[in-house]
Amino acid sequence: MNLKLETDRLLIRDWEEDDADAALEIFGSADVAPWLSPAIDKVPDAATMRLILQSWIEAQPNFVVPAGRWAITRRDDGEVVGALLIRLLPPYEEDLEIGWQLRPSAWGFGYATEASHALMGWAFDDGEVDELFAVARPANKRAIATARRLGMEWVGETDKYYNLNLQVYRIRASEFTA
Repeated sequence: MNLKLETDRLLIRDWEEDDADAALEIFGSADVAPWLSPAIDKVPDAATMRLILQSWIEAQPNFVVPAGRWAITRRDDGEVVGALLIRLLPPYEEDLEIGWQLRPSAWGFGYATEASHALMGWAFDDGEVDELFAVARPANKRAIATARRLGMEWVGETDKYYNLNLQVYRIRASEFTA
């Protein structure tokens, strides 16, 4: 699958190995890594990030639509500003999670909401998905606010995903507005 979604300001596309430095600004950031689920340490350097990107690129064709990982770039300059994913939530791998991560210099511009909204629309249309979930740590006010801006409804708090105490948000295809 070679996904390319466009919004007014953004392009959502597959990751490329040359994105390692830009991806490091996201996954190597001490302001981003502590909020990721599952909990991970920040990526230490570009070489490690390149290896991670290689594994994502190799895995991408094996995902069942709509699952995958993508880069978010600005259309005007091609700069990678963030990342998106859709994946099965553990432990039962029944619920699909949508997730977004932005580099700190891209916070506050509405990129996460704009890109996630486009990806949700694609998942509901082309991926034939009935519902998507987002999970966030209770103190992650940015992620919670984005989930709410996306029209996601709070459904509770659980520790079943990733062995972390997480807030769970859901949106059903019937509730989504394009």
